[in-house]
Amino acid sequence: MTPDRTESAPARRAVKDTLPCPRCRQPGLLTALYPHTWHGRTGQPVSGFKETVLCAVCDRGEAAAEDIIALVDTDGQISPENTELFLRRAVSWVASARGRELDMAVLTEEERRWRSGEL
Repeated sequence: MTPDRTESAPARRAVKDTLPCPRCRQPGLLTALYPHTWHGRTGQPVSGFKETVLCAVCDRGEAAAEDIIALVDTDGQISPENTELFLRRAVSWVASARGRELDMAVLTEEERRWRSGEL
């Protein structure tokens, strides 16, 4: 850690640095980094940051994601005319992503695929 950064202030990522989708490796449309707290094995809270990627392939069918995907599909980009609409939709999508729970069945299947060399 450098002296000019603290643990509570994550590095800023430029819009051009949107990550690929960790599920399908397709280019992501949007990457959100937000505060996240969970409880460790001792039961004590652990604070950090969580990163979520919006994927036009994997997130289809999820209402909050569809709103942003439709906006990008229609206009091809975020323009000055649709910035306010994009921001409202992005806030809604992040709120939805923050409320998502871990699906243990999906995690177990992904681990099986990783161990077998499929991923």
